[in-house]
Amino acid sequence: MTVLLFVVTIIILVGVHECGHFLAARALGVYVHEFAIGMGPVLVSRKRGETTYALRLIPIGGYVRMAGEDRLETGEAVPADRVLYNKPAYVRVLISLAGPVMNAVLALVALLAVSWAMSFPVPQVADTIAGEPAAAVFQSGDRILAIDGRPVYAQSEITRGIAASAGRPVEFLIRRGGAEQIVSVTPRAKDDGSGYLIGAYFASSIPTPEIVRLEASSPLFFAGAAAGDRIVAVGDAPVTTGLEAAAQLTAAFAATDPVAITLERAERKLTILVRANGRTVDEILEGATFGDLGVETRRAGFAAGLGLGWQSFVSYAGLLVVTLRDLVSGSAEAREAISGPLGIADVLSKSFAYGFLFLLEILGFLSLNFAIINLIPFPGLDGSRVVFALVEWIRGKPIPPQKEGIIHAIGFVVLLILLVVITYRDIIRLFG
Repeated sequence: MTVLLFVVTIIILVGVHECGHFLAARALGVYVHEFAIGMGPVLVSRKRGETTYALRLIPIGGYVRMAGEDRLETGEAVPADRVLYNKPAYVRVLISLAGPVMNAVLALVALLAVSWAMSFPVPQVADTIAGEPAAAVFQSGDRILAIDGRPVYAQSEITRGIAASAGRPVEFLIRRGGAEQIVSVTPRAKDDGSGYLIGAYFASSIPTPEIVRLEASSPLFFAGAAAGDRIVAVGDAPVTTGLEAAAQLTAAFAATDPVAITLERAERKLTILVRANGRTVDEILEGATFGDLGVETRRAGFAAGLGLGWQSFVSYAGLLVVTLRDLVSGSAEAREAISGPLGIADVLSKSFAYGFLFLLEILGFLSLNFAIINLIPFPGLDGSRVVFALVEWIRGKPIPPQKEGIIHAIGFVVLLILLVVITYRDIIRLFG
């Protein structure tokens, strides 16, 4: 399945990319000899009109072979006005850009489809910070439905709404106890002046302090707790939420050992003593499963889905650009930021386990990645062909074809070497 997912994904990404070059070339009157997906020996080919369409053995790469692409076109059957390098330089710019543009379009379409089809969990108030604006307004478990009249589907929209307030009161439409109401919170400026905050934490699932399942191997079980118990206090500190319980336990065990935990069981209270014995809070809570307030989901709809899909597109594009910048500056390690075919196959395999929509989102991210990488002005990539065409356009005369061909050939070899090195590192990381 992993191999199949990888092959299909590469065929889609390369096919869309080369289709962009092909459609642009045909639209601009350039003669196309072959449109191939894959490299190496031909598996299937068919000629329609002037173009041979081929599927080749190795599913990495592809190409559109245009008349005069190597400036050595001698076929008398190709009219001179349809030879690539007889066209104006801007034609080559448009043809080179068409591949990355098509990948970007595929990414946007995939992310829009995910936004329209996905059921988004309604954000809930997990906790508030004492003394901050939200503490006097929100309660744990409040579900955030809208901000200033705009429906909320993702936690990032809450952050953006608060940042855009510039300190003015923000209206939240919430659901509390099954009833909807509007509350107002006035954000305060951060101490460093970098924005605004209200002092609340949000999550899609909010844990409660109720123990719904407890294994016999759990430290809490040995201390006397049982499934159905509810933690109501840690030491002298009352507890009302799961996050409060975790925070109070962390603070208590840092100060003393053992720690007294008050439980509510069948409308009566009892106190147990839990000993850390050098264990962390996570280890102490191991084997205990706590309840939650439930997850509520809803669909975004067409108009809201457009906005969410576009936000995802811009966010992923920004992430990729920042990663490239960090790689160039040396602030990010290539071994951590770059994956080859094996790394991509591994991501696809894991994505498939989470369902089709997650896999579709990964496809969109990879397609956008493919587009941005191909725009890099490195020999052998589309970005370098754009640069050569622009230089010729500015100079008013062509660059010697032998020189350009040698530069692209060297770049292609370097890219192949990089691919081998990255694949080797993938093998070490995945199987080492």
